[in-house]
Amino acid sequence: MASKLNTEFNYRYQVMGNTPWEKIKILKGFLEGRVRAAALEECGDLKYQAKVSKLNHLKEHDGLEYEILELKAAILEMDSHHESAMEAYKLNKEEIKTLKKLLKELYVIAEPTRIKGYTDEEMFEANAANEFTVTIGREIQAEMIANGRPSPAKLRNAMSNPHTWSALKEVGLIPKDTKLLNGNVDPMKKVKLIGVEDEII
Repeated sequence: MASKLNTEFNYRYQVMGNTPWEKIKILKGFLEGRVRAAALEECGDLKYQAKVSKLNHLKEHDGLEYEILELKAAILEMDSHHESAMEAYKLNKEEIKTLKKLLKELYVIAEPTRIKGYTDEEMFEANAANEFTVTIGREIQAEMIANGRPSPAKLRNAMSNPHTWSALKEVGLIPKDTKLLNGNVDPMKKVKLIGVEDEII
């Protein structure tokens, strides 16, 4: 039975991306895949026509029997899949419409935030810290709801980005007086740890 790769619900709520620009990035990737899949419909038709044409040619010119039989078998096999293939192509076209609709909705939200002169790809990069922060923040929030505290691994991940670390402290997911530990820049000096204030570059 033919089915869509993803439903509108999945595209809207389940695909990766917690910010509009990241969702645009992910959905554009899905759209590219679905458009390429749509092109296979014409490819399939041409391959089918080629086999039928070749079979007719062999019949008209006393082709070898085994080649005629192989082509008949291939055509019968393609015929057996035809109905489900047509249904799949139809569903794929509907999925393309859904993706274009969702992308249009997201661009309405995201476009006012575009940095002047930036392409989509440049905006994806500019949004990376924001996306990472929202993702980590929600994961920590989920852990706190489920377990009462965030996991060490998730906190360590949050420490990797000063923007994220600062945002988590501002919203109260991490105590505001918490300092990150740094070591000596010079390995020849005494080994020690230094608590440093947030420094966002």
